[in-house]
Amino acid sequence: MQVICPDCGAKAALTPKRWRCDCGGAWEPVSNDVVVFDDQAYGVWRYRRMYGLDFQQPLYRMGSGATPLLSLNVKEREVLLKLEYMAPTASFKDRGAEVMVNILKHQGISRVVDDSSGNAGAAVAANAARAGLAADIFVPAYASPAKQAQIAVYGAHIHPIPGARVQAKLAALKMAEESGPETALASHAYHPGFLLGQESLAWELWEQLGGRAPDWYVVPVGQGVHLLGVWLGFQRLKKAGLAAKLPRMIAVQPALLAPIRRALDAGLDEIPPMEAQRPSLAEGLAIASPVRGRRLLQAIRETGGDCITVSEEGIVQAQRDLAQQGLYVEPTSAAAYAALDAVLARARASDIVILPLTGSGLKGSPRV
Repeated sequence: MQVICPDCGAKAALTPKRWRCDCGGAWEPVSNDVVVFDDQAYGVWRYRRMYGLDFQQPLYRMGSGATPLLSLNVKEREVLLKLEYMAPTASFKDRGAEVMVNILKHQGISRVVDDSSGNAGAAVAANAARAGLAADIFVPAYASPAKQAQIAVYGAHIHPIPGARVQAKLAALKMAEESGPETALASHAYHPGFLLGQESLAWELWEQLGGRAPDWYVVPVGQGVHLLGVWLGFQRLKKAGLAAKLPRMIAVQPALLAPIRRALDAGLDEIPPMEAQRPSLAEGLAIASPVRGRRLLQAIRETGGDCITVSEEGIVQAQRDLAQQGLYVEPTSAAAYAALDAVLARARASDIVILPLTGSGLKGSPRV
């Protein structure tokens, strides 16, 4: 698999131990400019020919992707919900994990390491189990007990790390760097294979919308691989002449910790770390400085997007409102719904607004 560093422009063949560029940037997949869907395949592997991988078929399948698109009336306006929580481990992270772990399995890795507040850890642990790999998942000690239990049930070794969210990341990096060649960092933040899996969401949406791109894409952002994957996926379609435009990418963050909003307000090209006033209910968004921060700002600016911040009270109300319509999501996912009023106030009545519901409410303590 060929990769490129968007920070310095370096190109390389992806190897398990060289999980980021020498400059410190996060690799991205090199687009092979192929847009061919596989009608004989399901979910993320329907797009296998577009990934540019070193193998023709996955070494195992998990069933990620192919999630429903549901219409919802919000204050007399139609919003389309992409039900990404209807995934093998109940979050959008399954798409990226399935592609990434297949790559690592193909490269001969026998143990994977990741850090996570919950959903990515569960996705990596489940895919590792399916692939026959051992897994070490580093989590912040405050992570939801339900999410920690889900990670453990797949047989992964959990390492709860006290302190801020970044401490779990540093501990995972240390283990990956100090371990032998059979162990690799399976990072949802850094691995380009994970980003590829998220690109499949754009291609799937394009098909579900009858060969169109939406006008708005509203997504909760922590590390931001979901937003970036959809942006890159629609870029591929636009370059191929299959989409006339890119959706406006709207990042949603809790007001308690909104480094993207702060960077946009300051006119910065990087996202410097910031400290939360106190922990947000949206624990999946507790990222002080996203690894791919420069690209997130680029995606938002180039598409005419924005970062919308929401209150804790708004998140709770959004989770309640969705649940009362039969859609039970975790607070991190509900944050995007809490931002809808602000989006609809800007959107035209005819605009297509997509809101992915990223994680099941069964992953945490009820707030409704």
